[in-house]
Amino acid sequence: MSFSEWILAHGGDAQAVLFFGLLGFLILLERAIPRRPWAEGGAKRYVTNYVLMAVSIVMFTAIPLSFLSAAVWAEQRGVGLLNSVALDGMAVIAITLLARAFVSFFTHFLNHKVPVLWRLHRVHHLDTDLDVSTTTRFHPMEIVVNLIIGVPMIVAVGMSPWVLMVYELLDAAVTLFSHSNIRLPRSANFVLRYIIVTPDLHRVHHSTWQPETDSNYGAVFPIWDIVFGTFRTKTREPQETMTLGLDEMREPKTSRLLLLLVSPFLRLQERDASSTD
Repeated sequence: MSFSEWILAHGGDAQAVLFFGLLGFLILLERAIPRRPWAEGGAKRYVTNYVLMAVSIVMFTAIPLSFLSAAVWAEQRGVGLLNSVALDGMAVIAITLLARAFVSFFTHFLNHKVPVLWRLHRVHHLDTDLDVSTTTRFHPMEIVVNLIIGVPMIVAVGMSPWVLMVYELLDAAVTLFSHSNIRLPRSANFVLRYIIVTPDLHRVHHSTWQPETDSNYGAVFPIWDIVFGTFRTKTREPQETMTLGLDEMREPKTSRLLLLLVSPFLRLQERDASSTD
């Protein structure tokens, strides 16, 4: 069995093992080398975040459509750019990884710029701190939105299913890592932030200050932020003390599960779209 066959056959199980194994490891690491002091919210915040994570996992597994199934469908029918032209294997790998990274970047960008999508996505940003528990703190309906936006792009490009599965494994690892409250050596962070999304890089995105919130949209690779000028490494306040979350709702409200689930239907204070550097 080739690697491409193995990853397609066992990628889902590998993703689950990687996610929960790394989740446990990073929880311990956050206690050993935290980047920031532990925030308000306490145990209730963790319960809320992990319940939302469980709901999202159940909903994701219940939906019969995924990026991978869309890619397999396109490959079987010869639909999409990469399924229509003969390219070198390395070119297919590079294009699939870059295109999939763009799907994440573009979807995330739309979630911030389209008001109805922002109402769903702000559940993630309403967390008043950032750690591994924040990783899958999303409104369950955001999964549907991401599929609606991403599936047509997956099919149009004709992304390689096995390479796409590799990306999903990277996504599981890097998104946990980027949300974690751990301190990296300064030199390591300086180099890594141009290759993958690091905790310090993603923390900028969770700032309450909108010019910082509207930056660093990438999930795994920062390349599209660099290309489109949304890459930001410096913050107005020190990383250790910068205010995270959104001003329109703070603790203890942001730890109320039912409130978060209905929050897309609530008219919170509107973000100032005219904010600039």
